[in-house]
Amino acid sequence: MSTPAVSIVILNWNGKHLLPDCLTSVRRQTYRDFEVILVDNGSSDGSVDWARAEYPEIRVLPLATNQGFCRGNNAGIRVALGDYIVLLNNDTEVAVDWLGELVRHVSGDPTIAACDSKVLYFHQRDTVWSAGGNYTIAGSAEFRGQGRKDFEFAEPAEVFIAVACSVIYPRRVLDEIGGLDEDFFAGYEDVDWSFRARLRGYRIVNVPSSRVYHKVSATHEYNSSSYVYHGQRNVVAVFLKNMPGRLLLKYAALHLLYTGGSLLFFARAGRLSAFLRAKRDALRTLRRTWRKRRDIQRSRSITPAQVEAFLQRSWIGSKLRKFHAS
Repeated sequence: MSTPAVSIVILNWNGKHLLPDCLTSVRRQTYRDFEVILVDNGSSDGSVDWARAEYPEIRVLPLATNQGFCRGNNAGIRVALGDYIVLLNNDTEVAVDWLGELVRHVSGDPTIAACDSKVLYFHQRDTVWSAGGNYTIAGSAEFRGQGRKDFEFAEPAEVFIAVACSVIYPRRVLDEIGGLDEDFFAGYEDVDWSFRARLRGYRIVNVPSSRVYHKVSATHEYNSSSYVYHGQRNVVAVFLKNMPGRLLLKYAALHLLYTGGSLLFFARAGRLSAFLRAKRDALRTLRRTWRKRRDIQRSRSITPAQVEAFLQRSWIGSKLRKFHAS
């Protein structure tokens, strides 16, 4: 049996009802040189037995308990055979040329660390959920193009964040940079990975011809306590780990201002307790975060000015804009 060029890692947790759309659309790809690894995060809904029976061609990696997004995907990456690794959410359906377009773009340029797809809403297929991501001077992340029309994002574009809903990485880059930070569990892990790749001088490209339809937050309720906790804890770690020292000092006040605005937003949304626990735990793990920062900054190959050029100046963030408008 020959080694596949691409390994597609799909993480699942009690998502048996989501898998038919996802796995069938992957099975129909025009690009054929791939394997599928379904990593099951301790599901109790029969996902593992069902997948083995209905899709015997895929590899199923069952984990005993829910290891989270980062550990689960890293487990799949470790057993993957391909020269390119794809992460794909289980709550998606992909176009027939989705994979071929990702491979075509990532394989032609050694300076590219990752390519992500244009992700459209499953039930509103002319509307963008994500065309890559941006990172702001205050340490917040934004989905590029969210809510805008499909036709507005027709050309490949360099972006700051490769959104992990659908992303391809060369194996050699993962070996150099490492996988997802397993301390994150879930949330902002793709922001962190993309920042680390950027600091090494790599580029990230959004490929709009690779199309994905996303049942948004089908596996993780948006603005649930867990979602808020992990996201708001990890946003601190990303900022502290990756911002070069000069920029960390320059934008620390803005980060605190953004944090204050987020506190008001989540208090109004009924998630104040989750928000406060997140910030408390970010402080408790500060020493560990700072150790990671030292390693990341030692390996940085671009200047603070080059980093700053990538950052969005409109730092207030979509949540705070909604709060201000309400």
